[in-house]
Amino acid sequence: MAKTIRPLLSLLFFLLVLNGSSLTTSAKGVNLLPFEDVKSGRNSNAYLSTYEYPSNKMKEDFIDEISTYAMKANEKWGIPASAIMGMAILESGYGTTRIAMNANNLFGIKVWGHNPKNAWQLKGQPDEDYEPVPVLKDYGNDRKIYDESKRRDNWYRAFSSYKEAVDYLAGNLLLNDRYRFAKKNYDERIKKGWSYERASKEYLYDVANAGYIHLGGEYYRNKVGSIMDERDLYQYDDRKLDIDGHWAAEQIVFLTEKGWLSGYPDGTYKPNHSITRAQAAAIISNFLALTTTNKDISFKDVENSFWASESIRLVAQHSIINGIEDGYFSPNTFLTRAQAAQIFYNAGLYSQSANKGVNSFIDVHQNFWASLAIETMKQEGIMAGYTASRFGPNNPTTRAHMAAMIYRIHEKGLNK
Repeated sequence: MAKTIRPLLSLLFFLLVLNGSSLTTSAKGVNLLPFEDVKSGRNSNAYLSTYEYPSNKMKEDFIDEISTYAMKANEKWGIPASAIMGMAILESGYGTTRIAMNANNLFGIKVWGHNPKNAWQLKGQPDEDYEPVPVLKDYGNDRKIYDESKRRDNWYRAFSSYKEAVDYLAGNLLLNDRYRFAKKNYDERIKKGWSYERASKEYLYDVANAGYIHLGGEYYRNKVGSIMDERDLYQYDDRKLDIDGHWAAEQIVFLTEKGWLSGYPDGTYKPNHSITRAQAAAIISNFLALTTTNKDISFKDVENSFWASESIRLVAQHSIINGIEDGYFSPNTFLTRAQAAQIFYNAGLYSQSANKGVNSFIDVHQNFWASLAIETMKQEGIMAGYTASRFGPNNPTTRAHMAAMIYRIHEKGLNK
């Protein structure tokens, strides 16, 4: 057997040297063995990332992708998204371990057996079988060449995608008889008022103590918990978590429940982000329940496939939000405070227009294009200045401020 393996491995080693690579860039399709790479080929290093230091960009991209799957799994099966993401980051090294790269297996989920179906073999890992695996060659401590054909302890479930891996963990493995109690405990703790941070860490403690890993609950809670803390993964555990404690939380929740505004696909609202003209069009269209007119209006920079194309068309047909110039709408430009005031004024969301000669703000001259709208919104109590004398007409409108203004309009009954 050794005579059959050695020439192939020698060839691989030659190619690696020729390319000047120790597999720190990709593990795809490759299983390093001890004599091929003194460091990465060590048995215990088989589980580690193929990158010594994954870049911040790699980490952020991994989190962006995995967060979508984790939140959907949380919504469907109730497993905390922060725990799923923390486990994936730890076990897969942000998707850079050989198991993750070759099998999309983010959690080290094994399939025991001799050449099992739908599985990928991690060659060279330490012997974890109940019966010793034959050693073909021993190059010293932590550098053994095993007879891989005799192994049943280093096969890992192969998934077609990260999503499939997350779904299997959350919808299958963690809901089986051994671990199901942990979800029940998690749900009860949340109902009792536990924070998502505390409840998610205790969830990890429960599943680890139930046998998910051999190092125990305290180790896993601390290890994965530190990752969740560092990356603030708890923000993915609840759709409204990023507005908890925010001054506009009540208004945002109310408008969301009314269906007048919505958050981002990742489940956040991002209240302090600036709102775009397209987002403003969607909110106004929903808030006023606008219907189409016989006006044929289109914009050169708004294709029919654009997510807010219908809302933009509606607000333009009703002369509430108009284009900027030469047939352009500029949907992704941030909405200024002056533009917000003008939108509300154009929509007639006031009880009485301000007098044209009134001038409350030193940074809004009487001949400023939106001065009447700004004064009217101040008079109605819909908008206020940063100070008694400064309005900041060209500053961007935040998503929180937009929600608060719509809420005030509704409370005053100005939209009826």
